[in-house]
Amino acid sequence: MHKLEQDSPHVEAAGKKLVGWVLFGLMVLLSALIGATGGLLLVYSTDLPQVEQLEHYRPSSITELYDDQGRIIGSFALQRRVVAAYEDYPPVLRDALVSIEDKDFYKHSGINFWRIIGAAYQDFESGGRVQGASTLTMQLARNLFLSPDRSFHRKIQETLLAIQIERRFTKPQIFTLYANQIYLGHGVYGFEAASEFYFSKPAQQLTLEQAALLAGLPKSPVYYSPISHPDHAIRRRNLVINSMLEDGRITARQAMDSRNLPIQLKLQHDLNSLAPYFVEEIRRYLENKYGSDQVHEGGLKVYTSLNMDLQRAANQAVLNGIAAYERRHGWKGHLQNVLSGTATLASYSHADWDDDPEVNGYVHALVTDVGPAGANVKFGRYTSVLT
Repeated sequence: MHKLEQDSPHVEAAGKKLVGWVLFGLMVLLSALIGATGGLLLVYSTDLPQVEQLEHYRPSSITELYDDQGRIIGSFALQRRVVAAYEDYPPVLRDALVSIEDKDFYKHSGINFWRIIGAAYQDFESGGRVQGASTLTMQLARNLFLSPDRSFHRKIQETLLAIQIERRFTKPQIFTLYANQIYLGHGVYGFEAASEFYFSKPAQQLTLEQAALLAGLPKSPVYYSPISHPDHAIRRRNLVINSMLEDGRITARQAMDSRNLPIQLKLQHDLNSLAPYFVEEIRRYLENKYGSDQVHEGGLKVYTSLNMDLQRAANQAVLNGIAAYERRHGWKGHLQNVLSGTATLASYSHADWDDDPEVNGYVHALVTDVGPAGANVKFGRYTSVLT
């Protein structure tokens, strides 16, 4: 017992010395880690753009032409975009976008560490590149300042820019910048322009299922296009609705009713088709006076002397005159045979059929059958008999 009592102070001293060395080693390692991280951040931040320019950011938008009554008769644009304010986007659209793209948008400071860790783990497991986990702020930074390539270097810069953006701008401002900038397919940029293009109405009037459809497009505007891939679009739309239900933003009844609805698009007319020669003459005049960039990107509002009602009446008079001439002299035009191509009588569609025919208007029709009593014709969802 006496021997043990003599050795215990030496053992205790050795233990303290070992703990001291361990702590010293950890401090050296921590210092090296902090230094390396700081150096890495310095390297990646040296060529970052200045987010201050966002305060004066003005995206290219549509130049619109108006008739003498203030009605739109045409437009010019490199990017089909209508710049809108935060209040112009209804709560249902904001909820849908946040639910599917960035659930913690109103809570985080630009980055979501848990999502990054989860995405990094999945990338490690699959052997893929760094991807996913981007917040709305990070997506905004990438769309405005960086290349779309998926690399570690770009991800670091995206993160640093997102933090700077969050420090300088409010959440509504960031959402508005994102909502005006994002590409949503078919040459359309921003949710206001997308609402007008896909549904022919402003974003304020979007229903739940329509808002969910648009909110699902940023992930892949081509793959989820409701025009090119309606089956993909409806699955993505329902995923957005389910996400909104999980977040408590809609009720179970609303979710069920919206998921059961088919996709019903009402694509925007080509506004330039009412008076194409007049619109083209206006374009030439504007480009000579203000330059092509200003005309196609500046979002000008151009008021003209044309009257839409009188122009429609003139167009109708010309068509009536041509039809009367053909009745007197016989049809001499070349009729297309759709069966000579890849279409069938059941699958063929014409651009005239996108909307219901107008009273006293003219529409292309498809002859589906000919008999002694007349010819059966189809135009859109209508059929008729020409005797």
